[in-house]
Amino acid sequence: MRRLVVPVIGFAILAVLYAIVQNDIAGIASRLSLNTRDDVAVAAGIGFWLGAAWFANALIAATILHYAGRRRAKTQLPKLLIDIGKLLVYFVAILIIISQVFEKSLSGLLATSGFLAAFIGLAVQKTISDAFAGIALNTDQVIKIGDWLQTSTAVTGRVKEITWRATHLVTVEGHQVVIPNSMLVANQFTNLNAPYRHFRVTRTIRTDYSVPAERVVVILQSAMEATPGVLRDPAPQVLIDEVLNGGILFSMNYWVVDYAESFVISREVMINALKFLDRAGWAPSLPRQDVVLVDHAPRHIDTGIDARTVLRRTPFFQLFNPTALDRLEREIRLQEFPAGSVIVREGDPGASLFIVIAGLLEASKGVAAEARVLGPLVPGDVFGEMSLLTGATRSATISARTHTILLEIGKEQLEPILTEHPEAIAELGRLQAERLVKNEGAVSLSPEEQREVRAVGMAAFLGRKIRRFFTRAEV
Repeated sequence: MRRLVVPVIGFAILAVLYAIVQNDIAGIASRLSLNTRDDVAVAAGIGFWLGAAWFANALIAATILHYAGRRRAKTQLPKLLIDIGKLLVYFVAILIIISQVFEKSLSGLLATSGFLAAFIGLAVQKTISDAFAGIALNTDQVIKIGDWLQTSTAVTGRVKEITWRATHLVTVEGHQVVIPNSMLVANQFTNLNAPYRHFRVTRTIRTDYSVPAERVVVILQSAMEATPGVLRDPAPQVLIDEVLNGGILFSMNYWVVDYAESFVISREVMINALKFLDRAGWAPSLPRQDVVLVDHAPRHIDTGIDARTVLRRTPFFQLFNPTALDRLEREIRLQEFPAGSVIVREGDPGASLFIVIAGLLEASKGVAAEARVLGPLVPGDVFGEMSLLTGATRSATISARTHTILLEIGKEQLEPILTEHPEAIAELGRLQAERLVKNEGAVSLSPEEQREVRAVGMAAFLGRKIRRFFTRAEV
């Protein structure tokens, strides 16, 4: 209430002066001439009533701002109400001054002012309509400063200011759009941040009929959940919108907080969706028209996985020739796990690796409340290769956040290939050494192994360790 200090002191001084003049305290007024005494009385009366109006306005403003502060209102309503209060209070003060100070009748003045007000009202009808529309918008808390609005004319912008006449929007392009308040109220508009700050974004993608729909759903779901900025609550959803001539149309529906950031988030969602589909060996379908010259074979959904394509797109297996990939493709195992499943557990023995085809997984170290999350695993990622190549225990716990589809390759599938291609062992050692630099603590070494690493380097050490594990021969 510090804003009331100056008005209170000023009004008190004017009130004292008015009392002195009116009551002729200390005979000051009687010492003046008659004309001077009248002028002083008029000045004191005008000052007193204007001071009273000043104090009343300060009190009204403080009350409105205090109320708005308690409600944490982010609107222009306090400013509008304060301005309206000023007009009304000063209008009443002027009437009192005319009546009490100048001792004039108000009946004729009010009659004349009524005609004048009607004439002015007709002239400024639109402005008055805009002003009351602005008050209505703010009073109902329909719009707040910072909200994103989408108007009936397809204009979308953030509310920068609500004045007496208009609402000012700033678009994502940085342009300012001014919409009269009455026009905004009269037409439909959408507040993208009400009743909740977050809002839904939808992006679509189409795949061929031969691709299993349930697996596409898992891939697109993981693409949304793996994108920073996509809210987990409400949870993103994948829906099938239409069954078209060119394929099945899927929609990715997810929630974001800020409209301006939704464009970048949507870009990352689509990048992840295309990347995850590609890693699984699939791609969006293209518009096409089939021309059948002979009876075609019955169409069907291919529930298998193109393991050859997946292996060829995985850096870990790009070392092997087509013959080796053909052998792996025949022996590879397809695994599916529901959400919440633990795929591998830290410290357990293991002799297989996994390639993520669809779904979202999470790597962590430690147990229970002390577990430390290392990060997500997305389609195309590989885990468990250290256990497969060296026989080491699992270095982390991998659990499924969503329904997950994996390809598993065991030692028995890889051993004959490495036996025939010993040159790949050194390259695998180098690749694993690079990964260990980024993933400190992924393998625990004995004192003897640590001395060997210092002597020959991590890449050579891992190459020897892989060779010993697969050939059982001393190097």
